[in-house]
Amino acid sequence: MVDFKMTKDGLVLYIKDYTDIFDVLQKIEDKVKSMGNFFAKGDKIMLLIEEHEKHIADVPKIVARVQELGLTISHVLMGTEGANEVVVKKKVDMVNQGDTRSGTKIVKKNLRSGQSIIHSGDVILIGNLHAGAEIVAGGSVVIFGRCQGIVRAGINEGRESVIATLSFESPFVQISDLKGTFTEKYEFPCIIYVKSSRIEINKYDSKLGGINVE
Repeated sequence: MVDFKMTKDGLVLYIKDYTDIFDVLQKIEDKVKSMGNFFAKGDKIMLLIEEHEKHIADVPKIVARVQELGLTISHVLMGTEGANEVVVKKKVDMVNQGDTRSGTKIVKKNLRSGQSIIHSGDVILIGNLHAGAEIVAGGSVVIFGRCQGIVRAGINEGRESVIATLSFESPFVQISDLKGTFTEKYEFPCIIYVKSSRIEINKYDSKLGGINVE
């Protein structure tokens, strides 16, 4: 289920399709510890999970466990295991910046196409999320810039999580288990939230400090 594979691009933590995330997390820990002194703290590896989209909600948990074990994920790969090598269909650059003491990840840069932030807590991006970039967060997401890429929030914390951004033109967002597609552009600060089991988007009312429901 869990194994390390050497590729021409580097070492890959390969996770086959699974049913129990807790079993996977334990197997990752067992595998890393069984390799003794093979790794040094901070070593970079890549992550590939079979059926990536199916397990997208588990990715922050997997990334967090790998980090707890002293390793850094440099890229998230999407692909399969071939007869003789790992077949990579897509390679996403992980943006790794330190977390605050509260556990919130703050990233101060624009996220370009092919880059992603994956974090088990809240995420604050001070910059633009360009089309083709992605944020996967366990909690809420705040973007001090334009949101054109994909945002998945509330993976761990559920439907109470929100997405706030200075402008919004993303085609797709997810909050917890709910997904929403959008075609309209919102050229003003707005907030995306769950109401009556639906994803809603509304103007952010700075006077009220929250959602303008009118």
